[in-house]
Amino acid sequence: MPTVSILIPAYKAEFLGRAILSALNQTFEDTEILVGDDTPQGVLREIVERFDDPRVRYFHHGFQKGTRNSRALWDKASGQYVKWLFDDDMLMPESVETLVNALRVNPGVALAFHARVIIDENDAIIATPPSLLPSGQAALIDRASLVENMVGRINNFIGEPSNVMLVRDRVDISRAFDYRTWVLDFLGDVALYLNCAAEAPLLAVGGYLSAFRQHSSQASAAAGANYSAGLYEWELMVRGEAAAGNLRGATLEGAQRALRGLYGRWAPALPEIARLLANLGELTELAPHQLYTSERFVADLAHARAAVAERVGARNKRAQAAGAVAAAPSATAEAAPQQPFCVVCEQAVSGWLPHPEAGKLDRSFMQQVESVGSTLEHYQCPNCGCNDRDRHLWLYLAFSRLLEDAPQKRILHIAPEARIEPRIRALAPLEYVVGDLHPRGQDHRHLNVEQLDFPDGYFDVVICNHVLEHVANPDRAMAELTRCLASNGHLIAQTPYSPVLRNTFELNKPVSGPFATHYFGQSDHVRLFGADIVDRFRAAGLSGELYSHTTVLAEVDPQTFGCNGREPFFLFSKGRTPEFAR
Repeated sequence: MPTVSILIPAYKAEFLGRAILSALNQTFEDTEILVGDDTPQGVLREIVERFDDPRVRYFHHGFQKGTRNSRALWDKASGQYVKWLFDDDMLMPESVETLVNALRVNPGVALAFHARVIIDENDAIIATPPSLLPSGQAALIDRASLVENMVGRINNFIGEPSNVMLVRDRVDISRAFDYRTWVLDFLGDVALYLNCAAEAPLLAVGGYLSAFRQHSSQASAAAGANYSAGLYEWELMVRGEAAAGNLRGATLEGAQRALRGLYGRWAPALPEIARLLANLGELTELAPHQLYTSERFVADLAHARAAVAERVGARNKRAQAAGAVAAAPSATAEAAPQQPFCVVCEQAVSGWLPHPEAGKLDRSFMQQVESVGSTLEHYQCPNCGCNDRDRHLWLYLAFSRLLEDAPQKRILHIAPEARIEPRIRALAPLEYVVGDLHPRGQDHRHLNVEQLDFPDGYFDVVICNHVLEHVANPDRAMAELTRCLASNGHLIAQTPYSPVLRNTFELNKPVSGPFATHYFGQSDHVRLFGADIVDRFRAAGLSGELYSHTTVLAEVDPQTFGCNGREPFFLFSKGRTPEFAR
């Protein structure tokens, strides 16, 4: 029997060959390499069979469920030690040898792990997380320390399963990825570490000996159907460990703060998270023994799990209906281009509807000055009717974390977007004032952005999108918006502009509708801002910048989410800059 079983639960074709090759190139050769193909049609067989090596064995499972695939491979393994390797990760040549040697020197442990680097699609290293130990050193970690530093800080410092090796006889694989009685959807690796640590210490080994790949099509990507499970399952563990007496005092308060920050970032994009965010006070208000069984938490958790199950089910149906896998192995559902997805109504779409005037207007001037505004070709969501600017705004709000702790913030929303307004209301801000020069709803106030009737420093967040191109005196409006902002308050003020116009283009007299359409982009616009727009905000007393799509949203694909990747985030403040700008 081999000493080590390397298990590769696989679903995607794109990087699988590299993963298998890294397993074959280990300096420790007494291994078997088991690949579990979880695609419905078994399209990964051809990739696996390219490797003419008796150590490599192929199994078709087709569960479309990562934990089931992993358990099935475990049952087929025969090695004394089990080394995980996910289909898009890679092992450094000495990974297996280093971990085997460490386990032999420390026979009383259940699991050993080393550090990893982060790589991109081209195998380039893009991040090197801090290592717990220098290369060549090792240290034991008991469960109490694991709970305090992993669960208490919402920080999986061990990393992904590709970093670990387990002693097969010490692990009950039937429950290894579960937390207590809960079958998890996302944080099965964290549950695995907690469960192993309950049986024996874990062993940390120094050295960066694996590579975790980050790419847009991986299951853990932010756009994934089950991503919110990776948020609320942390709270499940925090409550469980607190109820068991393992998290208390300052450590529990720290976990609460970490969860509040995590939820605050994602609540705008994931409505089920907003409900959980509103109930986080329980962590320090209820007696510890009540936290795990709190009626409100159990109800909110059930609601969140149902939302995830619905999204996952819809994703799988779409994949099957589209013939998730074509004849070519590279065309698996996960490796194919991302299906368009509307973050406002949270539904997949077949495509975006064009603007009614797309292709009809003379856009020659706007193209010549490289105007940045709506993308007319991918304009409207066929499900909810939101436009590309709405979707981009909602993404910017989510990733900038500006609506974090919304129940403690006063928000002014001028000319509120019809599809965004209810999403913000659902976050239950401390105060939410909406309105326009011509109010359209019963709850809307009459607002003149050049003369606002609010006290100085009243609002924590002001949203004023695509308004300044309409007003007579934008500098006066900017001054009023600044006056109403609280210390450390933020202003979001998207507007069309040209980065190649040195100065804002406007006339000192009214213009006709056709003139405005041709030179300003729309018949009711009175100017086209130029590159001087940032200076105008700063002259009003604000700091900030036009932050690019990639600066704020990193790997978020504009085409997938139907927005203009050239449109920056117009974010200005009276205080500190956001984290992504530091």
